[in-house]
Amino acid sequence: MQRLARTSVQWAFLFLLPMGCASSDDGTGGGGNTAGTGGSRSGAGGTTGGAGSRGTGGSTGGGGSTGTGGSTTTGTGGNGGSTGTGGSGSGGSGSSVTCTFTVNASTSTKIPTVGIVTWSTTLTGVQSARLDFGLTTSYGMTAPVDLAQPNYRTLLLGMKGSRMYHYQITAVNGSGQCQSQDYTLMSGAIANGLVKPTVTTNNAAALAGGFLVTGQYVTGAGAGATAYILDADGDYVWWFSIGSDVTGAVMDYAGTHMWINKANVPSGTTNVHRVTMDGLTDEDFSTQFTGLNHQLTVLPDETVAFYAYNSSIGCEDIKERAPNGTVKTLVNSQKALGATGGCHVNNVQYSKQDDTLVFSDLDHAQVAKIKRTDGSTVWVLNGTTRTFTGDTWVGGEHGLHLLGLDDLLIFNNNSRMVAGGTAQLGGTADGSSAIEIKLDLTAKTVAKTWTYKATGTNFQNDVMGDVQRLPNGNTMVAYSTKGLIREINSSGTVLQELKTSANFGYIQKRPTLYGAPPR
Repeated sequence: MQRLARTSVQWAFLFLLPMGCASSDDGTGGGGNTAGTGGSRSGAGGTTGGAGSRGTGGSTGGGGSTGTGGSTTTGTGGNGGSTGTGGSGSGGSGSSVTCTFTVNASTSTKIPTVGIVTWSTTLTGVQSARLDFGLTTSYGMTAPVDLAQPNYRTLLLGMKGSRMYHYQITAVNGSGQCQSQDYTLMSGAIANGLVKPTVTTNNAAALAGGFLVTGQYVTGAGAGATAYILDADGDYVWWFSIGSDVTGAVMDYAGTHMWINKANVPSGTTNVHRVTMDGLTDEDFSTQFTGLNHQLTVLPDETVAFYAYNSSIGCEDIKERAPNGTVKTLVNSQKALGATGGCHVNNVQYSKQDDTLVFSDLDHAQVAKIKRTDGSTVWVLNGTTRTFTGDTWVGGEHGLHLLGLDDLLIFNNNSRMVAGGTAQLGGTADGSSAIEIKLDLTAKTVAKTWTYKATGTNFQNDVMGDVQRLPNGNTMVAYSTKGLIREINSSGTVLQELKTSANFGYIQKRPTLYGAPPR
């Protein structure tokens, strides 16, 4: 990101009850409050009994009556009350396991599209569990259960606003599994001021789907700007404000927290928060990240890699914050690049394969890899101090996506000069590009293997910009300060486009909102 504070641009504001698992020798289950018919023999019914239909729930739904004969099977309970609380019941499907569930559900008071489900079961020795949920009883989304959480507390993430959701619990032990009945929970309304992007879909079947994590880069918007998540339809499913613009928003490896930061360009007041995904716990870690700008990267052990201004050198320090809060400097970017003059680091990514960090410097139009152990340089791409020969690029870069030890994507701004400054970047300013770079680590050569450059007049993105390769081979290209995101296939065909009335920060597309980030 260039130094926006020196420009005159004004950014517009954008922007759970009971039913256990019956064995296959059940009698025919009762419907609602009607008793079922017994099986062909006691304890081992002749034909398989089905669970009864849903009883009518009151403020808390009650389980249906117990079918007689065979194994015990009850009808499914009624819908929960206002908080989604239901009664206990048993029955279900799977191996020869019988159990009951007691469930309580509500939505977060901070982010009402986040469901909070607590539950218990008579199933002993639970080894794993999950909650399947969705807009119908076909569900479609799955929330893993952390058995270490009190009352098996589980969040339902990815719900649209003001919609009725269905959910079902499955618990597994060494003998088999049991499932609860279907429960329902109403999500709350999205926050005022969150305007849905305009979504144009050209080929829905070819899309990767999933969720888009980003933030509103709206200078001067204060508490009105948020970090947010959009689903595949462009609907808001999560949001949180840290009281400033947002350029960095990334979930941690556990999938329990969101790290959020402001742009802080040029160097001013750092604003870095870690927020639980239910929005109920907001930790301000700004003092531990003094000088941070643009974005940060979370490592598997929850260490956070970032870069921060060093005014005495004029180039950013590459740093890490350990989970216990201690911060160490690995190296100054100028030293890592072997360069002279000022620097402007604008991206850092973690390479898991060799436990290194890769960062981008706009002013020198260079990308470098360093070792986490001692900060020493592994290689430098582009520029006068490059360690690889071959293809180069001009005009600076921002977003990076590491595809492997020898393969990476770069958002090439293609700018003539740094916005608000005089540093020449050498670009043609006739449109930014996404480029893929392939490295020959033995011969120390580099080649461009793929390029996407949109046609038209509004694709020159001088400030920020990001790129991400998706699991199905599609690529997300984000023209951040143009309010435009495109998902394209390998041949550059636009499959979907999102347009906003304001700007956004760096992006992260996730197949699911649970577990480790995709990059």
